[in-house]
Amino acid sequence: MTYLAVFEGKTGQVVVRDSLVQALRTDWPEAEVSVSSGDSPGREVRDVAWVYREAGSELEGRSHIDGTCLYIEGPLHLAVQFAVWYRRLVPQAEELIFCDDTYSFAVPVAVGTTPESVEADVRATF
Repeated sequence: MTYLAVFEGKTGQVVVRDSLVQALRTDWPEAEVSVSSGDSPGREVRDVAWVYREAGSELEGRSHIDGTCLYIEGPLHLAVQFAVWYRRLVPQAEELIFCDDTYSFAVPVAVGTTPESVEADVRATF
């Protein structure tokens, strides 16, 4: 399933590519991280991509070129972990929303929240 962690950038701030790459490499050292170049297919929307594997599960993530969204494909428990982790990179004035690609649910990810509470909120919507 595809999930999103998205904010609107109302303050004009974004998550800068270099900051995202550095944080991924520091906090998720097992992840395979790649950065698109000017001639990469899909470069108009995709910027940083990564694959993370844990206990037989795999998550694929990518950031939108505008610095305000992650696309996360994988099991819910890993997607939520990445959304909560991403929250610390998002400007505090921004509201971060965790949702699926059809917007069948939208759960706010507050500063200091836990993956367990976000996952519980998501499951409560089904």
